[in-house]
Amino acid sequence: MRNKTMKLIHYTFRNLSIPLLIILTAWACSFYFIIMHEIDDETNDSLENYKEIIIKSVLADSTLLRDHVDIMTRYYIREVPESEAELDKDEFFDSTTYIEIEMEDEPVRVLRTWFMTADRKFYELTIETSTLEKEDLAEAIFWSIVILYTSLLCCILLVSHFVFRSSSRPLYRLVNWLKAYRPGKQVAPLDNPTRVNEYKVLNKAIEETIYRSSEMYNEQKQFVENASHELQTPLAICLNKLELLSENPDCTEEQLVEIAGINQTLRGIIKMNKSLLLLSRIDNRQFTDTAEIELNGLLRKFLPDFEEMYEYKQIKVSYTETGILRCRMNESLASTLLSNLLKNAFVHNIENGSIAITVTARKLVIANSSDSPGLNKATLFNRFEKQTHKKDSTGLGLAIVQSIASLYHIDIKYVYDGVHQFILTFK
Repeated sequence: MRNKTMKLIHYTFRNLSIPLLIILTAWACSFYFIIMHEIDDETNDSLENYKEIIIKSVLADSTLLRDHVDIMTRYYIREVPESEAELDKDEFFDSTTYIEIEMEDEPVRVLRTWFMTADRKFYELTIETSTLEKEDLAEAIFWSIVILYTSLLCCILLVSHFVFRSSSRPLYRLVNWLKAYRPGKQVAPLDNPTRVNEYKVLNKAIEETIYRSSEMYNEQKQFVENASHELQTPLAICLNKLELLSENPDCTEEQLVEIAGINQTLRGIIKMNKSLLLLSRIDNRQFTDTAEIELNGLLRKFLPDFEEMYEYKQIKVSYTETGILRCRMNESLASTLLSNLLKNAFVHNIENGSIAITVTARKLVIANSSDSPGLNKATLFNRFEKQTHKKDSTGLGLAIVQSIASLYHIDIKYVYDGVHQFILTFK
């Protein structure tokens, strides 16, 4: 499965958002619970003060040992056995109580404690205080934190986004300059002013690298073209001299056989020289002209020529179209791609064999019979890799196919299931 890519700013923005989200969420929760704890603590202090007042009043005047109820606070006193009284313990908890005026249950904070009178009687004191204000305050605090938290997060991310875009502007100018660079063409000067030292160093290093690459490219291109040209001339001369020599009436039959062998070898060298030159030009991306090519028409154009050329093998060819296969590429390379695949299917076939060609809107499949087993996928497209022992094979045909496919991002796959299949998937 192909990994998804994203822009640097989006990648940084995402990686910044996740820790900020976690940190600010933890901060918001902590702040909320600290505030609520402080509210409960203040309420508990009020209840303890109220407890001290009530107990002092009761101990001073036993007639006050009765319940008291008002709008905001109430307390209940009941006598308990000594075994239930926990004189050194105060219990705080939240509860609800029914308010007759409101005719509904309302939240209260409760303190439960125990005390002993002078006549050694034990009482349980329960004090309730309304927390209506606490609930409203808690709700107000919660929504304030949510709004503050969201606003703060958005502001931090927006500021980070704009700061990053501003800081990375020289980087994006450098990337656009690199994208516009084409080997073999005039390199435009890099106009990328910046006050950041690291960007200055990066600009200088990449600019020097590009200029060096351009020089090396031009030198390599010139060398390959010169070498190819200089080789073709002496090879052509050798072929002509061999032909003249073979026409000499004094040549014996053995000499003619030797001359024919040398002639075949020289033709193989010429063919290899042309293939290597083509590979070099493909790798150097010298085929810059592209057009919308319909591969169906090219296939129908090439097939009769190959069928006629290899008629002696009596190969049965089937051609199936289920869609029009179009792609944008150099017309010369499109012709080379198809002719090399077709030649491979005919050359490595058997007598009375078969070739099945299937074309869809996105795929081209060429399958051929052969007397050889499945080929080695790991080395199949390597240069000078000969999977068979055909004398006229240079071992460069499929390497050229692979180079063209890579240049135009065509996925090429080899499958063997009794027949050899080359499957090309176009974007």
